Amino acid sequence: MKTIYRASIFTFNKNTTLQSILSYKVDSLFVNANVFLFLRDGAIVVENGIITEVDDFYKVQLHTSESDKLVDYSGKIIMPGFIDTHMHTTQTKAVGAYGEKLLEWLDNYIFPSEASFNSNSLAYKESDMLFKELFKHGTTTVCGYAPCAYDGTDIAFELAYSYNMRVILGNTIMTNGNKDLITDPKTSMKISEKLCEKWHNKRRLSYALTPRFALSCTGETLNLCKEFLQTYKDIYIQTHLSENLNEIKDTLATYPDASDYLNVYEKYSLITDKTILGHCLHLSGSEWDRIQKQGAIIANCPTSNNYLGNGHFDYKTAIKKNIKLTLATDWAAGNTLSLLRVMDDAYKAALFNSYKLETLVLLFCSTLGSAKALGLDDKIGSLEKNKEADFIVLDPQKNSLLSYRLEYTYNIQDHLFSIISLGDDRLIDATYIYGRQVY
Repeated sequence: MKTIYRASIFTFNKNTTLQSILSYKVDSLFVNANVFLFLRDGAIVVENGIITEVDDFYKVQLHTSESDKLVDYSGKIIMPGFIDTHMHTTQTKAVGAYGEKLLEWLDNYIFPSEASFNSNSLAYKESDMLFKELFKHGTTTVCGYAPCAYDGTDIAFELAYSYNMRVILGNTIMTNGNKDLITDPKTSMKISEKLCEKWHNKRRLSYALTPRFALSCTGETLNLCKEFLQTYKDIYIQTHLSENLNEIKDTLATYPDASDYLNVYEKYSLITDKTILGHCLHLSGSEWDRIQKQGAIIANCPTSNNYLGNGHFDYKTAIKKNIKLTLATDWAAGNTLSLLRVMDDAYKAALFNSYKLETLVLLFCSTLGSAKALGLDDKIGSLEKNKEADFIVLDPQKNSLLSYRLEYTYNIQDHLFSIISLGDDRLIDATYIYGRQVY
């Protein structure tokens, strides 16, 4: 049976790039263009979790049958689900912790929170709550740092599998630091191997090797990570890079043979086109060039950067160098799960460097741009025929101030920017994962 969803439709097209967005001239409120599609009265057709058609509603109506189901979201907006490329599944109980910089915040709040995931009942309770909150906030794909222990990460994978959610997860590897979290390097790799063998490429799940950051590892650990990637060649790797000035200082003191922070990972062949680097706030010119050359992905986390006072990302350089740029919450240093709020924070952060982020760039880096960076754009990130039906329904009427503001928008950029600027989880009317409503 086909299901037809009627609403206004916003999506990028499969060939959209950051450069094509920047060259696009906005001149109308609702337009069809090579860069994106906006249908005032459109429809998407879904069958067995896959999109089979996206078009004007009146055109779709011409070939419907009595057995087809119509879900009418008239007056609302359907768009691709958000993709959060950097977040922690273990930090919910510590969100909103007061008054610390990164390293102190980790020691005083985060590591104790993560250690509690040694309880399987708590791991299940908190992980399930987090997934449900992600759906409530319109997120349909995540790249997550799961617990250090096998059981807690296994539970997170099991829950994602039950929702048929597309996720990239990995057990957080710590062999140096908090005594309640660390394991010896070989044990960490055994945990990683067991999880990777069980879950990688199972339905919509992917495994990511996840050394937390250089300070939580040793040279032995990073070398074992290198060997792991030589065995499991198609997995992702995620870690942190240059989030905080004190972190950088301590890292270079710990790894004195490295020329800079990025070089710590390079020495162990950990920078590839499937490496997701969180933050990247304080990069040298050489580091920018090497990230671009090696095709690594940057997960930019403006809300988290603001919360911990770490600094502002250099969007101008990232875009000029055509870096694979994505947006992320970094929950729970980021104190929201809403990518709408993250987009708003990114716009504000860019202004500190006298750079204006285009509205379409913000949306691209939260949907199709992230899918392209992750190599998943043939499956998710836009609403197109043969793609997986991960989408959300936004209802501007749920925010009276936004609804009023939209009466006075004058083109598509102004219209969408108002949604970003004033929007949050209240706008999410429904979330669909592989064609199934989960919120």
